[in-house]
Amino acid sequence: MLGNLINGGAIFFGSLAGLLLGKNLKSAYQEAAIGAASLALLLLGLQMGLQADNFIIMIVSLTLGSLLGHWLDIEGWMDRFGLWVESRLSTRGEGFNRGFVYASLLFCIGPMGIMGSIQSGLAGDHSILITKAVIDGIFAVVLSVTIGWGVIASSLSVLAYQGAIVLSAQWVQQYFTESIITEMTATGGMLIVAIALNLLEIKKYKTANMLPALLLAGLMAAFWKA
Repeated sequence: MLGNLINGGAIFFGSLAGLLLGKNLKSAYQEAAIGAASLALLLLGLQMGLQADNFIIMIVSLTLGSLLGHWLDIEGWMDRFGLWVESRLSTRGEGFNRGFVYASLLFCIGPMGIMGSIQSGLAGDHSILITKAVIDGIFAVVLSVTIGWGVIASSLSVLAYQGAIVLSAQWVQQYFTESIITEMTATGGMLIVAIALNLLEIKKYKTANMLPALLLAGLMAAFWKA
């Protein structure tokens, strides 16, 4: 569990550093940071998406997952939860929901979190998660400058998600096959592309409504025979 704690801590303290830095940045510098971070996320998402072995799985999972998420109104639930948190904490800024959802997707999607957690749980080797912590910490600084204080709460998402895998590593190892991880990572990459397009104000995507696509991609990869 040590590697997971280091990862969560890096995101937490990186976000704090970004929030403190953001208060002292003029709006022009904040806009420059948003542009740079968005382009980096766009490239990262495209790289992840191009790893797909089966683009049919990606297309179907994104389409059906988005429809399911729209029907469940996941984005609406997240918005209401964000407003409730803001009212409880009397915070100001761009809001909890945007930073929390975007950062949680970025930090939880990808093979490093899954494989690093399994390796940590089975062998006590935290090297992958520590490497991920360095990368996540850097992104946490940039994201918290650009999209607000909700990023810091994503550390809880990482601790819960990766912690569950660490504790159940012996059991989940057999289910997270290479093909499942590949297709979930590729589909997750497209969600990161959607986040980047939102930040660049090119196209507005309700990324929270797209979350079911990750589960569908994993399920389809598990049963795909072609």
